[in-house]
This record gives sequence, structure tokens and C-alpha cells, in this order.
Amino acid sequence: MLLTTRSENRLAALLPGVGQFRHYHREWLTGDVLAGLTVAAYLVPQVMAYAEVAGLPPVAGLWAIIGPLAVYALLGSSRQLSVGPESTTALMTAVALMPLAAGDPARYAVLAATLAVLAGTICLFCRLLRLGFLADLLSKPVLVGYMAGVALIMIVGQLEKVSGVPVTGEGFGVELASFVQGLNGVSWPTVILSGVLVSALFLFQRFTPRLPGALITVALAGAAVAIFSLQDYGIEVVGAVPIGLPTPSMPSLAWDDISVLILPAVGVAFVGYTDNVLTARAFAIRRGQSINANQEWTAIGAANISSALFHGFPVSSSGSRTALGVAVGARSQLYSLVALSAVLLTLMAAGPVLAGFPRPALGALVIYACV
Repeated sequence: MLLTTRSENRLAALLPGVGQFRHYHREWLTGDVLAGLTVAAYLVPQVMAYAEVAGLPPVAGLWAIIGPLAVYALLGSSRQLSVGPESTTALMTAVALMPLAAGDPARYAVLAATLAVLAGTICLFCRLLRLGFLADLLSKPVLVGYMAGVALIMIVGQLEKVSGVPVTGEGFGVELASFVQGLNGVSWPTVILSGVLVSALFLFQRFTPRLPGALITVALAGAAVAIFSLQDYGIEVVGAVPIGLPTPSMPSLAWDDISVLILPAVGVAFVGYTDNVLTARAFAIRRGQSINANQEWTAIGAANISSALFHGFPVSSSGSRTALGVAVGARSQLYSLVALSAVLLTLMAAGPVLAGFPRPALGALVIYACV
């Protein structure tokens, strides 16, 4: 009995995420499955967009989500956090690599994977140094302000999807100003569809909270596009999704590349970790759960290395995907594994199904999750 207890303690120390599955409650299953499917429907086009932000082909976003979803489910201390490509680390990747690749897509992809390996290694080194105490400097007012700011930034980031108005630039103020200046180009069919979808999401929450309102709304939106050919009225759709799985391999680490990328990697590591801990704690507070700040160094470090293994780029956590999963009913990281299964299915066969998915539905989901 004592040996069994010691073995369990060692397993919990190495793979803290396993505990949530060992003590899993059957009543969580429906919420986790629905949350996983709903988050998958949102993240597929989202991570493809983030790959473009990072300067890579859209399919690289799907590759970059494979490893992190599986790794964090085992190593992470949050039951709700959704890891993978996100806007900040994607933009930092582009800024670091654009001057180095000299227009060579193959070299750019190798540099992106190298940056992910370096950022992940730095995070693991910080874990050895037990730098989790840095997270203790982030007080509850900081968490509240951070999440409020993230919600506003995410809503502004969806304005183009829900209005059809082209939005350019990076940053809250620049994007908002661009939106206001382009209001004369608004697409009213897009606005109407977005308004209906947002209203439906809140009506489901208000009157039938036990039904998977988000998933039903998304499915109906996709069906409406297919049945009524809404593309002919200016409703944008996701478009073609590439098919096929990448062959796992690590990038060849050249000293010249490491010496140039080490400083950007430090920045990516600390920004990614901070985002991870802030988002994880903000959602953990709601359920009376705790986050192991040192363990998050391990989880985000391993997630970045696993992203590189599948030819991806630096990753962190997504506030919008986490909020969406929680809103639908996620109770454990099983929802991330369900989302991972959906991503793998998409890469293998389901690309044509997502091609007709309406972009306004993505914006409506994010706005709902933010509120």
C-alpha cells in the first residue's frame, strides 16, 4: 500500500494533469465533449490565421496545435486552459524572423521551429530555477484588469468578422480606429447574421443553459450558409483547409541561428509564461482551484518543444478559446483531448466541411465568450 502511494505521488509530480482523469466525475463528460467540439470548430480557422500572423502557411497553425494540446493535458496544472498558437507569440515570431529568413520559406519554417525549441528550453530552465515565484507578483487586481483588457482586445479583434469592415494594423487603438474609418464599407448581411448568432448564444444561455447552445448555433450557421448560399450575399467563409499530417522531427539547431534567436526566445518564453499563468489563474479562481506556478514553466516549455516537433512555432495560451470552453461546460482537460481529436480528423479528412464555415460565426462566439 505504501509503495502504491509513493508511486502515485511520483506520477502526480511528473504528470500532474493525470490526477484530473484519475478522479474524473462522469457528469463532467457531456460538458467536456461539447466544449472540445465547440473549441475545435473555433480554433481550426483561428490557429490557421495565427500561422499567417507568424509568417507561416496556414496549415502550420494546425500542426502547431497537435503537440501542445496533448502535452498540456498531462503536464499542466489548469483544468480549463487552452494552449496553442495565439496572437502575441505569433506576432513576436514574425518580428524576430522576418529579417533573418531572406524570403526563403523553408528557412523561415526551420527558424520558427528553432525559436519554439529555444523558448521551450528556457521555460524548462526557469522551472529548474523555481522561478514560479514571479507569478506571485501578479495580484488579483492585476488578474481582473488583465482579463478585462483581454476581453476588450478580443472583441475589437472580431469586428472585421462580424461587420465585414476591413480592419488593419495591430493593437487595440489602431484596430479600433481602422474600424471606425472604414464604417462606410460595412456589410449589412454580415452584421445581420452576426447579430442573430450573438443573440442566439445569449438566448440559449438564458433560457436553456443545459443545451449545447454554442455548438447548436455554430452548426445552424454552417447549415444556413450551405442551404441559402450566403456567400453570394457577401458572407465570408473559412475556405480550403489543407489535408495531411506532418512527419514529426526536430529542427537542426545551428549555432548561428541560436545566437541570433536566443534573445527573442527569452522574450517569447516570459511573455508566453505570463500569459499562461494570468489566464489560468483567472479561470481557476471561479472554481476554487489553484495553479502551480512552477509547474506551468514545465507545461509551457514542453508545449513549445512539442510544437516544434510537428513543424510549428512558439505557442502560449488562448484566452478566447479558454473562455469559450468554460462557457460551453469544460470541466477538465479532456475537452482539450476532444479538440485534439477533432483537429486530427480535420487534417485527415474534414477539410471540405470547414471550408464553408462562416467567419461571422467565429466572431460571434468570441464576443459571447468575452462577455
